[in-house]
Amino acid sequence: MSIKTRTRLFVESQQITIKAFERSINASNGYINNITRSISLEKIDLIVEKYPILNIEWLLTGKGDMLKALTDLNEPELQYIHEDATTRATMTAKALVKIDASVTQLLQEVAEIKEHLGKKRK
Repeated sequence: MSIKTRTRLFVESQQITIKAFERSINASNGYINNITRSISLEKIDLIVEKYPILNIEWLLTGKGDMLKALTDLNEPELQYIHEDATTRATMTAKALVKIDASVTQLLQEVAEIKEHLGKKRK
């Protein structure tokens, strides 16, 4: 498996887009698609900084697990996991509120259509 493939797997596991990942490491659009053999040291440093739970040995060589074990994480890395989980929960809650509002609006429209049809039939 190539570094490009492992990078894509990690990005997918974080439930973000390739574009968002590229932005987070100050890379241009298409950077991941253009990886042929390796990633520059500058980008590796940024990946380690932005994604401290990623096992960089796995990314570069394929050895070991994709993510560091929780027991191997230090306090800032554990904080990253907490903040990420909180962000995802907030995003999910906001999405559910929007869906609920959409469903409520659709139900109201259906009721109005039924009422209109009822008047037409009389």
